[in-house]
Amino acid sequence: MSDGDEDAMNDMIEHNILGRSAAIQQVIKTIRVQSKYPTPVLISGETGTGKELAARGLHYSGPFASMPFIPLNCSTFNDELFTSELFGYKKGAFTDAKKDQVGLLTAAEGGSLFLDEIDSLSLKSQAALLRVIQEKEYRPIGSNEIKKTNVRLITATNRDLPKLIEEGKFREDLYYRLLILTLEMPPLRSRPEDIHLLVDHFIHKLNQQYELDVQGMSEQALERLYQHDWPGNVRELENTIHRLYLTCESSEISQVDIPGVELAKKDNSVHPSYAMPCDVQRLAEGKVTFSEEKKRAVEAFEQSFIEQVLNHTNGNITRAANLCGKERRAFGKLVKKYNIHKYVEVRSG
Repeated sequence: MSDGDEDAMNDMIEHNILGRSAAIQQVIKTIRVQSKYPTPVLISGETGTGKELAARGLHYSGPFASMPFIPLNCSTFNDELFTSELFGYKKGAFTDAKKDQVGLLTAAEGGSLFLDEIDSLSLKSQAALLRVIQEKEYRPIGSNEIKKTNVRLITATNRDLPKLIEEGKFREDLYYRLLILTLEMPPLRSRPEDIHLLVDHFIHKLNQQYELDVQGMSEQALERLYQHDWPGNVRELENTIHRLYLTCESSEISQVDIPGVELAKKDNSVHPSYAMPCDVQRLAEGKVTFSEEKKRAVEAFEQSFIEQVLNHTNGNITRAANLCGKERRAFGKLVKKYNIHKYVEVRSG
């Protein structure tokens, strides 16, 4: 990566959130706005989309930047551990309480407390958290002292909380307390144009870590990555690049390095919204034949399908052809046949 490329990439990174895509730029814009306020934020998104990065962005972009940022993954705690971590405890409060322990609410005072996988909390723990949000106070376990708290709460989930509410697994009152500001992290499959940037960024970091000089990834290898669905999102991509980097035997990761990596094939089906009506009346009157109508329907479908695939690939004909399982030249002929080339030039320029 040249110095110019590195500078350009740094311009697109904000708190380790990288991307040119409209989806990720909207995330960055939302973070800039929401970071100004001490209001709770609920971050949603699939596993590996960068919810903790977004939480850190919310903290370090605003007035809390000089104060503590404390993360906690709720899935690793039962009720007792969660409340003792959150509130702290006094010596002798329970068997293993050998000394006073400061809780995370105290440690994060004036800053941000990030609770990841909030959906994994039991109803009992949810009730304890709800009281903190409502009353802005808490009592360390084993203490008679009521403490006030001034902590910004940021929570995250990869599950459908309204559905959990219907199933009786999540408190509705807590949900609406957390829902004041929201931020959704997009899956990687919805922003494939960022894959190249992410790959370059990860390789640059790995070069610094291992003090090697891998130049990047070939176009053919990148095309393989574009064809993957990335169910693990950016985290899966980063781990994949790490593995390819360490097993690469040349100065560039090439297509031959990819087969050893188990990449699940993307569901390349595109579902056009176009539905071709059948002109039964004209058919009954003998004005058209079945073959003519079929040809018209097929051509209309092809044009709609190709336009949607090109829209999905941002006008990249090579990637669009790969998605359709066609040679680039054959796909290009279809683009020309339906006069879509101007559309492609605008999209890719």
